[in-house]
Amino acid sequence: MDRFSRQLLTLGIDVQEKIMSTKVLVAGCGALGSSIAELLVRLGVKELKIVDADVVELSNLHRTHIFTEKDLMKPKVLACKEFLEKINSEVKIEPIFDIIDETNAENLVKDVDVIFDGLDNINYRLILNDACVKYGKPLIYAGISGEYGNAKLIIPGKTSCLACFLQPFNTRNACDIIGTTTVVPNFLASIQVQLFINYLRGYSEDELIIADLKELRLDKIKMSRNPQCEACSLHEFKYLKHMDINCGLIRTEKIEGDKVFSSNGIELYKYDGDYIICYNQKCFKKRIA
Repeated sequence: MDRFSRQLLTLGIDVQEKIMSTKVLVAGCGALGSSIAELLVRLGVKELKIVDADVVELSNLHRTHIFTEKDLMKPKVLACKEFLEKINSEVKIEPIFDIIDETNAENLVKDVDVIFDGLDNINYRLILNDACVKYGKPLIYAGISGEYGNAKLIIPGKTSCLACFLQPFNTRNACDIIGTTTVVPNFLASIQVQLFINYLRGYSEDELIIADLKELRLDKIKMSRNPQCEACSLHEFKYLKHMDINCGLIRTEKIEGDKVFSSNGIELYKYDGDYIICYNQKCFKKRIA
């Protein structure tokens, strides 16, 4: 316990033991997910699964502090694993080079205790939310836009879920990139991990935390379950059956266009205005901004 001697003074032995017995899934290892993962490893969680199918690009470096120029074009999950193991080698870290969609969401969430949403796509978030509600797994959400963000703890059966107040986004501008700074993802990740700590203490408030970093304001909005919510009220879980997704990374067959990168099992092609990222037998199409 020497490693955690300082936080033990704040959290106490009971909470620390809960942390050290918790298996966590972090969905996404970009600016938000990597910050969450680092905080969890420093806290001392038992196991950490990280899911992401993207590679490190130059535009990631200004807001994702665990990546360096040496990581460019490396799978984010592998770069995350290498960094995190230097912090706490006692945490079991499993990198999963994949997206989270209706084909695998249930298998990914059912064997862990808590799930963190570090995604940047509402549609994939709704799939993850369905899986968490179906299996009764706590989900800790955060969304970011510019210098603003929000976060929420979702406890199936006790609080509202994401489908209570978010809808799929398939309009023409659904793929537009929304900017942010290096500060906002780190701040929201800290809120998410604090919600995790509070959850282990028994916290179960149904509220949305709103962060305005520009004005340095933090507010809370009381929430309640939507009685017509297809996930937490009606248990239809329609997003686990089918979801139209045309943004971000999408599963695809291997298409060999103009090869722009090849190293350590990664092949990156430019094809018909998109990137095709292949790692071993898995390939994903990514829209070029």
